[in-house]
Amino acid sequence: MDKTERKFKFTREALDALPLPVEGRIDYTDTENVGLQLRVSHSGRKMFRVNLYKDGKNNYRNIGPYPELTLTAAKTKHKKIVSEIHLGTFVANPNKEARQPTIGEVFQAYLTHHQFNPEAPKADAKKVQRQFDRFVFSRPGFCRVDASLLEIEECVPVLRAAMDAGNTTGNNLLRNAKAALNWGMKAPTNPKAPAEFGHWKLRFNPFAQMQLQPPTNPQDERYLSEEELATAYSLLEEIPPPTREMLRFVFLSGGIRLRQLNRLTWDDIDQKQMTMKFHDIKGRRPQPRVYTLPLTELQLETLLRANSGDKPVSNGGISSDEPWLSHISAISRKMDGKPFSAKHIRKTGWSLIRDIPVDAKRYWLSDDMSTVAQRHYDFFDHRDNILRGMLQWQAKCEGRDT
Repeated sequence: MDKTERKFKFTREALDALPLPVEGRIDYTDTENVGLQLRVSHSGRKMFRVNLYKDGKNNYRNIGPYPELTLTAAKTKHKKIVSEIHLGTFVANPNKEARQPTIGEVFQAYLTHHQFNPEAPKADAKKVQRQFDRFVFSRPGFCRVDASLLEIEECVPVLRAAMDAGNTTGNNLLRNAKAALNWGMKAPTNPKAPAEFGHWKLRFNPFAQMQLQPPTNPQDERYLSEEELATAYSLLEEIPPPTREMLRFVFLSGGIRLRQLNRLTWDDIDQKQMTMKFHDIKGRRPQPRVYTLPLTELQLETLLRANSGDKPVSNGGISSDEPWLSHISAISRKMDGKPFSAKHIRKTGWSLIRDIPVDAKRYWLSDDMSTVAQRHYDFFDHRDNILRGMLQWQAKCEGRDT
């Protein structure tokens, strides 16, 4: 066919009469609408397209199939595309799917834009980073998998390795992996997420289909009886100072979280009012929740004999894991019973302090408190009850009747 025969005024009758090529395809051009073409293939497919030469290159885009797309509609779309070409806003394939992120990219984005977001800090951000480094990022094959095509079978080896490293480790990784993909699924509609994630189309989270493993550590449900508590407290005498007094204060606090005790400074202690101020960092808080508790005479005496630095119940930042707390485990081994650690003293505090109001105990131990409750809880509303509970608890530690 002569090239001149491929250029004519497009009409419905002329387009319907176009013959199919024996092989390949032929492009016909409209003489009245510059750049409007109809591509006819030997398979019988006819496709409207725009092909306009400008700025040294051909700008082309498929418009739609004929006759499903009418000639009138094709001319309307053609005008819009031509205007985009002249305005410099033309994109060749706007409907083409953008490359979806890999597993590694989703997890890294979660760490960067969520876990380490200064507006939503998490106390265990470094722990999550270590988990991903150890079990996710160490698997290049898994990390390169398209996240939008991820299947449960591909997640199983990752979780199995974490479970083999420890039941708690595996469950924690599962929770964080689930959170990472959930965040990736919501990123396109999250106004706080970077615009670069707007093309993500994650529809399935296989980690959400996987079940947590039941607890296997018997220590998790460890509670001390009153006799065991008094015995453990008495064995502190065998430990040299100042570690002995630091451990004594852990017992006397009745179960205040170690992260809060370790941050206690002398600036937080008011010896005149007999109060101490704690900073609760648990949860995703922009700032620690500051709350005040009464200070007993025995607690003050213990603090004065504890660490001579600014933080009386801390090793002064020598290490982040406070190794002096291992003495509690050593004491539990001497008692020939089920082992226990500092966290089980907290559990025991909840179980043995029964005769003070629940709200006062929640304030004291900073537990089970919603954001709304935290705004309304007042130290002076609970001070007498907390002080009474503390004195009763300290009597139990010393083996005295209350």
